[in-house]
Amino acid sequence: VGAGPEGRDAEVDLAREGPHVLVAGTTGSGKSELLRAIVTSLALRYPPTALAFALVDFKGGAGFGALAGLPHVVGTVTDLDAHEAARALGGLAAELRRRKALLAREGVADLREWPAGSPVPHPGRLVVVIDEFRALAESLPDLMGALERIATQGRSLGVHLVLATQRPSGVVSAELRANVALRFAL
Repeated sequence: VGAGPEGRDAEVDLAREGPHVLVAGTTGSGKSELLRAIVTSLALRYPPTALAFALVDFKGGAGFGALAGLPHVVGTVTDLDAHEAARALGGLAAELRRRKALLAREGVADLREWPAGSPVPHPGRLVVVIDEFRALAESLPDLMGALERIATQGRSLGVHLVLATQRPSGVVSAELRANVALRFAL
């Protein structure tokens, strides 16, 4: 995610340190840049078969720019079409069910336990990146339950949330907060 002490790379492991991330900071603090850095670094490290992104931009639609063209990106959603955003985010519940069924079929409780010799392809990890979480929560309040389910069930299913907002208070529920172990304050 950048340079750490003594110029060494600062790394974050979503599976070990997450599973979910909250980025908070005022306008101009670098939230969107940090999100782009996270997506870019993960895309450089892992192939699309191991990692996919769903990019949700609720601050005008231009926040992720060229990242939408990465082969890892399964979809992009903006606040310019609230109906499409609701459909796409609602589809995350179906993805959770699909992943639960895959894990049950393989006889494992966590994606990290996926058997090496399985004839079923590993589903890979899914990272849902939301820029301007407060705007999404205010525009589509009915989706908050789906996001809270991802927060509580995502770790074992290999689904991660990366949420960026100016003010987390009042929009990040207790259920989300309890499952967001990694926090950046800018």
